[in-house]
Amino acid sequence: MFKKKKKKKYDDDDGRTVANMNVDGMPWYEENKEENDEKRKKMKDLKLTHKEKFAMYMGAVTAFLPMLIVAAAAFTIVMILIAIWLG
Repeated sequence: MFKKKKKKKYDDDDGRTVANMNVDGMPWYEENKEENDEKRKKMKDLKLTHKEKFAMYMGAVTAFLPMLIVAAAAFTIVMILIAIWLG
């Protein structure tokens, strides 16, 4: 259905950066860009088992669950109040 667009390859592009565009005040500014790039490379090389990935997923879900419950409860209370007010 949807095809991935192929990146254009240029013969004269060797991957070097001519000018560092990491300028303070820009939305993409990273204070420690080189350190962050090294950390990203290490994380990409990290091999996790299925159990470890599932544990990370469940940790994220359990961390987000209280906020989700509070938001759902607030939405429900507002809907009930609107129904009472307009009913």
